[in-house]
Amino acid sequence: MGIINITPDSFSGDGLLNSKLSIQDKYKIAENLDIEFLDIGCVSTRPKYKKIKIEEEIERFEFFLKNINYKFKYSIDSTNINVIEKAIEAGFLVINDVSGLKDKKIINKAKSTEAGLIVVHRNPSSKDIHEIKEYKDVVEEVKYQLDETIESLISEGIKESQIAIDPGLGFGKRIEDSAKLLLGVNKLCEKFPVIVGYSKKKFRNLIPLSDKDLLDHCFDSGVSMVRLHLDN
Repeated sequence: MGIINITPDSFSGDGLLNSKLSIQDKYKIAENLDIEFLDIGCVSTRPKYKKIKIEEEIERFEFFLKNINYKFKYSIDSTNINVIEKAIEAGFLVINDVSGLKDKKIINKAKSTEAGLIVVHRNPSSKDIHEIKEYKDVVEEVKYQLDETIESLISEGIKESQIAIDPGLGFGKRIEDSAKLLLGVNKLCEKFPVIVGYSKKKFRNLIPLSDKDLLDHCFDSGVSMVRLHLDN
C-alpha cells in the first residue's frame, strides 16, 4: 500500500502541498513498484501535529479528487466523517481511521456501505493517539486490546469480512515497544488481515534488518499489506 499525503507538514517530508513533487509523480512511483492500493491522507498525524479546520481538509481532499487515477484502489486516512463520506462516494473501498474509530458516525457509515475498516490499535486509556503508554508485553497487550475493539465493532453490526487490523506502530508507544511489536507481528496474524506501517518511523532504526529483509519478515509472519512512502 502506497502512502500519498496531501499535506504541507508530513513527518516524513513527503507531503504534496508546497512540494515540487506532484500526485502524478507519486502514481508513477507506485506503478514502478507494482503497488495497487493507495492510502490518501489530508491531515498530518505527526507528533504535535497542527489541527486544521474541517473545511481545509475537505478542500485538500477535493484537490486530490481532481487528480485521481482510477487505475488504483484507495483507502481514506481520516477521522473526519465529512471527508470519509466524500471518499466513499468517490469509490474509495476502505476507511483508515487512526484515532481508533471513536466516532460512531464512522462506524455507522462503514456498516451502511460495507466499506472496509482498518482497525488501528489505540490504548483504551489514551487521551490522544500520541500519548505514550507503558507495556509489560506489548504484543500480547496490543492483541488483547485489538480483540476487544473488534468484538465491540462486530456487536455494532460490522461484518468480520470488513475488518483488517493495524497494530499502530509509532502511535502511543515507546520506540522499543514499536520495534518489538513489529518483530512479533506474527502473533497478530491469526484471524484478520494485518496491515503494518513502519516506513520512515524512528523505531525502524532499532531493527537490524535491511528494507528487503524487513519486508520479507512481514510477509513471512502473515502480514497482508505493508504501507510504504512513495519515494523516488
